[in-house]
Amino acid sequence: MYFLLPATAVIFYELYHLTGFGPVYWGYSAFKAGGYYFGAWDYQLLSCVLVALLIGAAPAVFRRNKPNEQA
Repeated sequence: MYFLLPATAVIFYELYHLTGFGPVYWGYSAFKAGGYYFGAWDYQLLSCVLVALLIGAAPAVFRRNKPNEQA
């Protein structure tokens, strides 16, 4: 999250200059501000660990919800 927020802002910035579509610039502004404030936030390490745990647990949750497929 720490590295991807500013990188996503750059993608939105370039996309805005390619398309000239105004709402894309709002996305750039949101990700740019999010990257700045996330970098200054005291709980960034805790939130990164929680997001990593959620991503790691996602396959187990989705596998549990599928019905058993037997051939």
